[in-house]
Amino acid sequence: MEMGREWRQPRAELRFSRRHFLLASAGGLVAGCGRPSWPDLPAEVLAFHRESAVFDLHIDTLLWQRFLAYDMAERHQPIFPSSAFAWQMDLPRARDAGLDGAVLGIVVTPRKVRPEQLWALKIHAKIESGVGIDQTLETLDLLQSIAGRHGDAIVHVRNAADLDQALETGRFAALAGLEGAHGIEGCLDNLRKTWEHGLRMLGLVHFQANAAASPMTAPGFDGEGLTDFGIGLLAELERLRIVIDIAHLNRVGVDDVLRRVQRPFVVSHSACHGVHATPRNLSDAQISAIAERGGVLGLAVGRSFLGPGGIDAFVAHAEHARKVGGEEVLAIGSDWDGGIIPVPGLEDVGGLPHLTHALLDAGWKTEAVRKLLGGNALRVLREVLG
Repeated sequence: MEMGREWRQPRAELRFSRRHFLLASAGGLVAGCGRPSWPDLPAEVLAFHRESAVFDLHIDTLLWQRFLAYDMAERHQPIFPSSAFAWQMDLPRARDAGLDGAVLGIVVTPRKVRPEQLWALKIHAKIESGVGIDQTLETLDLLQSIAGRHGDAIVHVRNAADLDQALETGRFAALAGLEGAHGIEGCLDNLRKTWEHGLRMLGLVHFQANAAASPMTAPGFDGEGLTDFGIGLLAELERLRIVIDIAHLNRVGVDDVLRRVQRPFVVSHSACHGVHATPRNLSDAQISAIAERGGVLGLAVGRSFLGPGGIDAFVAHAEHARKVGGEEVLAIGSDWDGGIIPVPGLEDVGGLPHLTHALLDAGWKTEAVRKLLGGNALRVLREVLG
């Protein structure tokens, strides 16, 4: 294994918290009982991965829990060819893979489905009952119910203290993140209701235009910036200390956000247009502007984001984002369980140790790897949540 000089540090320099000691001990107890051991990875890589904080800015498992009664507390395996679409994350596999927490996306059917909506979501809207604010609150309460039933394994995070306590005690730190302001139906009072139910991140738009903003994936909205409601929404999000997510937002809307927000924000799941040209990916200018404001870009793992290749494609996007925006802009935003087809090697959450190996093998310094795995995302969450 060839790594950068900085990685070849004595094992004694790796510092383990009480949390990682407990995880390592638990791993030894269940060895041989179905827990993957990643025998193809060097022991020092696994040790470094376990010692690092790992956080994902976007996983859509709650959709399947709500829609098909998928149980994230139980162990599953991907069931579709190429590990496509779903069944890519659950709490046992997350624990095995060293994933400490994630923003769990809340996918909501708009009260009125518009022509630009993604075709798969149009079909979904005809199958699943529930729309708008009611479905948003239902899903928030579902997450709280999961945390209540499995309090030894997962915490519904509402502030930085909750986040740090979950990390320290080895429980999965779950934040609720709404995909699209259509989930509050153009009403700030509805936003306040969602905050009371535990919403702590909000994406301004999903695949169709709403009362606040327009998507990057519908060319007919290229010149549309934030609406007056969208501008007021930004202010209220910052007042409530809800993290602003600009994934899916069109270019003019991104510019509006950059001019107005005071705190750091996130692009929860995207990648680099300069590596793979697709409407969902960010330009170099956008990545640079986000970095200048202290924000982070969560790199997704789907083939539609990364293009051809396997884990090496993810590394290529990470290298590009680092070159354009520096180490502080890097994060993971896998989009697992979001209807994606993951690149080979990152078929589910179990690929995370292999990602760490790939970054180290590419010569990345350990501190840069730590920042990408979770350090940068956690920095922004702590600052905004307060």
